[in-house]
Amino acid sequence: MERIFETLFKLLPLLFAFGFLVPVLNQGLLALNWLPPFGLSTLTVAFIVACLWGIIATMRGRWI
Repeated sequence: MERIFETLFKLLPLLFAFGFLVPVLNQGLLALNWLPPFGLSTLTVAFIVACLWGIIATMRGRWI
């Protein structure tokens, strides 16, 4: 049980990125009427940015 909680706490930044940052980034890009390059959707760009940011936060242990 302890091991499950340790794993969960290690992945919390990544879960936060997918659960909070993706929708916020997507809505921000839509509000700015920004057209992503290469025919990507704003949701795809939001997933890419949030995933990278979440992975970096998970590895470093902090968001900034």
